[in-house]
Amino acid sequence: MRADTIELRADVWCPFNCEPNSDRPGFMVELAQEALAFYDHEVRYQTLTWGRSLEKTRNGEVNGVIGTDQDESPDLVFGSPMAGYQETLVFRKGEAREISTFEDLEGLRIGAIVDYEYQSMIKAYADEHERDPTRVQLIGGDSALKRNLQKLIAGRIDLTIDERSVLEYAVAQLGIADAVEIMPNSDTTDLFIAFSPALESSQVYARQLAEGIERLKASGRYAEILARYGLSG
Repeated sequence: MRADTIELRADVWCPFNCEPNSDRPGFMVELAQEALAFYDHEVRYQTLTWGRSLEKTRNGEVNGVIGTDQDESPDLVFGSPMAGYQETLVFRKGEAREISTFEDLEGLRIGAIVDYEYQSMIKAYADEHERDPTRVQLIGGDSALKRNLQKLIAGRIDLTIDERSVLEYAVAQLGIADAVEIMPNSDTTDLFIAFSPALESSQVYARQLAEGIERLKASGRYAEILARYGLSG
C-alpha cells in the first residue's frame, strides 16, 4: 500500500483545528492523523485563511480542508461526518435577545469573520451592510474570533457569531464566561474534512478516513481524543 502525505488546510478554529505542530492541534486534526495512519499516510496540517483553504482544495493544490459542510462546499469530496456545527450568537451579559428577523438586528453592531458562511438571515444582513461598520465589522486571521470577543467586551460591537464549541472554547481561554451570554441555534449540521474534487486520490482518502474513524470509535480512542478538548462523543 502506498503511503502518502495528505495536506490539509483551514484557519484556526479550536477545538476542531488549533495551532499546528502543538500538543493540541485540534480534535479533527488528531482524528485524521490517527485514522489515516492505519493506511500509513501522514497528515500535514497548516493554517491558511478560510477562503484560500477552500480555493486551494478546490483546485487541487492541497488535498483537503478541515471543518466545512455540504451546504458550504457541495463540490468537494465527503466521507462521513466528524463533528457537528451549531451556530451560536454571543452577547454581553444581560443584553441577549432573540434574533429572527432583520428588524431584530437594527441598532446592533455585528462582529463577523471574512469568508465565513453564516445562517441565511445573518449572512444576508452581513452581505447587505458589509461596508457599514456601524452595522457589520468584518475581520480575518487566526485570532479573529478572540478579537471579536474582545471587541464585544470593550463595547465596540454588540454581538458576534460562531460555532458553539468554538465559542465556548474561546470564551474559556479568555476567561470571560461571566461577562457574556451565549445563545445557540437549535439546528445542528454535520462537519467534515472534505477533499479536493480535482484529485483522483480524494475518493480513496475520504473512504479511508471514514473507515479509520470507525476503527478509532470501536477501540475507544475516538472518545479519548475528544476528551482532551473537553468534549464527549
